[in-house]
Amino acid sequence: MDNQPQIGHNNETMAHLSMELAIAKLRQENPQFAPAAYHFVRRALDHSLRQLKRADAARPAHVSGKELLEGFRDLALEEFGPMAKMVLEDWGVTRCAEVGEIVFQLVSLGVLGKSEDDRMDDFAELWSFSEAFDIPFRPRDEDSSRIQPGMRNSPTAPTRTTRKRPGKSPAPSPKG
Repeated sequence: MDNQPQIGHNNETMAHLSMELAIAKLRQENPQFAPAAYHFVRRALDHSLRQLKRADAARPAHVSGKELLEGFRDLALEEFGPMAKMVLEDWGVTRCAEVGEIVFQLVSLGVLGKSEDDRMDDFAELWSFSEAFDIPFRPRDEDSSRIQPGMRNSPTAPTRTTRKRPGKSPAPSPKG
């Protein structure tokens, strides 16, 4: 069973409905982002708060734009792995600033709150989506044309070379 407190269960349902209504209203005005993008940003906010251990109910929950972007990136990599960039692009989110647009759209309808110091500039491009979502999955050695030890260069897929072992004859090589 979930260890989360069940206090305010009805409030969660109301928040869910208001989130759905807010998304519908925002998409009527500008359908740039898929509904999933709005939900994901909300989940990224929750993830960021957990990461920063700010679950203190007495203190208003707040993260900076940078902290939210870091949580957004971490959650996307955790949930979607190498497909993160493609999933986010499919939802219409291709830059850090667009995460900020979603946040401020939700703020404008009261779904999320903000402090007096929060600005769209807080979501300036901290990293490109390629840096955030492609680089973690690239091989460490970007020079794939380099011959690796024990491999021979071939126009087809590389194959291991056979090494002579004392007392054994090497396997015959194919003629070609």
